[in-house]
Amino acid sequence: MSTSDSTSPRLLFTVLNWGMGHATRTLPLIEHARRSGWVVHVASKGVALQFLRSQCAHSDVAFHEKPNQEIIYSKHGNRLWIALQVPGFLRNIQAERQWTQSFVTRHGITHVVSDNCYGAQTPVVPCALISHQWHLPVGHSGQWAVDAFVRYHARQFDQLWTPDIVENPDLSGKLGAKKGLPVSPQRLGVLSRLPANALNGSWERVGMVSGPEPHRSLMEKALRQWMSQDGRGGLIVSGNPKGTVRTDGSVTTWPNPTALELAGALKGANVVICRSGYSSLLDLAALGIRAILVPTPGQSEQLYLARHWADAFGFSTCTQSELERGEIPDMNGSLPPTSANIQAFEMLNSWVDKTTPARH
Repeated sequence: MSTSDSTSPRLLFTVLNWGMGHATRTLPLIEHARRSGWVVHVASKGVALQFLRSQCAHSDVAFHEKPNQEIIYSKHGNRLWIALQVPGFLRNIQAERQWTQSFVTRHGITHVVSDNCYGAQTPVVPCALISHQWHLPVGHSGQWAVDAFVRYHARQFDQLWTPDIVENPDLSGKLGAKKGLPVSPQRLGVLSRLPANALNGSWERVGMVSGPEPHRSLMEKALRQWMSQDGRGGLIVSGNPKGTVRTDGSVTTWPNPTALELAGALKGANVVICRSGYSSLLDLAALGIRAILVPTPGQSEQLYLARHWADAFGFSTCTQSELERGEIPDMNGSLPPTSANIQAFEMLNSWVDKTTPARH
């Protein structure tokens, strides 16, 4: 339970609800803020908010819904489909900004930490933006517009933080490039909720399902079919906070395992299959384990990250179509040793200490 008083820092964490990745990587910072005795508010929507509530159910963290534009994906042709949703996305940023300004005033917030929520900013208190997407690979025709969009919204924040290591090669590649940004982003190190000291589990094969529909369900179906074919089975982590544990023959599904359970299962597996979403990659880095990467179809960022990790760290990749056909490569690659969260906690402490008004 928090030991906060009226003079304690009061933090608002805003989390983008595009899958659960932004929620899982922000969770360690939320928990650290709570342990530090600060007043903590968390705002998101949908599955991200459900997940964070489930992980902090017995704490005094306050949860809220905020405006959020969910990107809807199709089975094919995602680039045009996403482009058609841009006007709604821009309207949401404005609604998010108005909501944040009102919330900060009503609750006496002293600091805002935003994970990829461009509108979660106000000039009246210090605001930090967490992102690994300073340079989004969208193709030459629209690259200048996207880069200008990111620069414009980034300069509204006092701090820019990238969850990445400082070594070369780094984890985010050109996505984390600082070219043209008003403030040079600071590296947080690896952010992950998964404990590296978890005991190895007994599952031979583990598949982590993530991402928006319909591709989340398509991946789960393909993993279930692959694991069922030879009788060896495996574990599917379905990323569904409202789901229940189920067993279908030799395949077990965990909808929402604890961090300790998930870390143990991943560490003990001989084969791990997951998306090349950045938060999943951060979890692999935190545990120092390799995996076969399956980028979400039509997501240029995940396609780039899969190529980057194949080139930089020797990881194996396959397409979703290949996964559906059971054409899965051998697992290869290795990662540099790293310790998760320590650097991020130190940076959060330093920022809050330096920007909190003196107490009398």
